Amino acid sequence: MTAACQYLHDTLSRLPRLKREDFAKIPDNGIYVLFETGEQGHGGQRVVRVGTHRGQNNLPGRIREHLYKTNKDRSIFRKHVGRCLLAKAGDPFLAQWEIDLTTKASRALNEGKVDKTRLQEVEADVTRYMLENFSFAVLQFDSAADRRDYEEALLSTVYHCPECGPSETWLGKHHPTSENLKTCGLWNVQSLTGKVLSLDDAKRVVTAGTPNLAQDSSCH
Repeated sequence: MTAACQYLHDTLSRLPRLKREDFAKIPDNGIYVLFETGEQGHGGQRVVRVGTHRGQNNLPGRIREHLYKTNKDRSIFRKHVGRCLLAKAGDPFLAQWEIDLTTKASRALNEGKVDKTRLQEVEADVTRYMLENFSFAVLQFDSAADRRDYEEALLSTVYHCPECGPSETWLGKHHPTSENLKTCGLWNVQSLTGKVLSLDDAKRVVTAGTPNLAQDSSCH
């Protein structure tokens, strides 16, 4: 498992590292892998989140929702980061941040309970944190079944690796409700206990997910 996780970090960290200005390079379908400034593992930046998308041809859109669109109700990842920023600051707006305004019924019931000006300020703080601290790499998988299975396997492998863990200053340690998120060092709370990849399995996943890249011999 540790060898598989080492291989994943070695190879994924050498894939093109993308940011907001690189959306034209993102395939329509696949899995994204997030790295975070200040978080180290296996000799480099460690993986702090793995994710995919529902529906075909929506990987760029899903990454945009998580990292850059100011709507935490469309992204549990944004909601987690906002929770941690607010909890770290001891900001009582945390209670309003938890209110979900996605549905018409919820808006009718709760919209008046949320300070919209403050909400947009916190959304901007979250986006700023994303821009300053995260970069991502992508693996291309056109099959929805492959995306689902490989996302879970990648997450489980990192989650169970004894060499992957949060730094003392990791923002996630301020999460107000999830003890597991605080300690595991991943911005994920689901799909963490699936199949753990062997080294050979990890090689197959990365090779399958990089069909358009000429990988050097160390990636095989």
